[in-house]
Amino acid sequence: MQLKNGQTVPWYKVSWVWYIIFMKFAVITACIVTAILIVKNPISMVNDDYYSEGRTINLELKRVAEAESRNLSFYMDISGTDLNLRFRSGEPDDQSSLLVTFYHPTTHNYDFSLRMPRSGDDTYRQQLPREIKGHWRVDIEPFDKAWRVSQNIHLPAAQTITLLPENYGI
Repeated sequence: MQLKNGQTVPWYKVSWVWYIIFMKFAVITACIVTAILIVKNPISMVNDDYYSEGRTINLELKRVAEAESRNLSFYMDISGTDLNLRFRSGEPDDQSSLLVTFYHPTTHNYDFSLRMPRSGDDTYRQQLPREIKGHWRVDIEPFDKAWRVSQNIHLPAAQTITLLPENYGI
């Protein structure tokens, strides 16, 4: 670069050159960090087969409608790691055991499922893998997946939780 008085200045002493170099390195660094984050934390909600996933939505709504038609609802008690379920209304055809799934709204690694066998006093009992707190989505269904009762809950609960089929306003 030449100054007004005719002297030349080496390129490395010109400030705007360093600004351009810095911006290029910043973009490259941001791209590398983004790529590392994507590789280490893949998005679990992305599905390769959107068509078949979209078709299952209708099936899920039919299962909720089936629970509503059977008038199924539950009482849920959680104290520590003890989980107790009992029918509030309605009863399914097969009462041998239920599949109860807890979904955490933000971290899929916290999700877990429990097989809950029926006790002699018409209560379903099981131990939770750990004490759970905060917001959860609970799905209760038989093993033949004929119906489903789902509800969002907040734990710890001060009283018994009533679980009703949630039809999402449809």
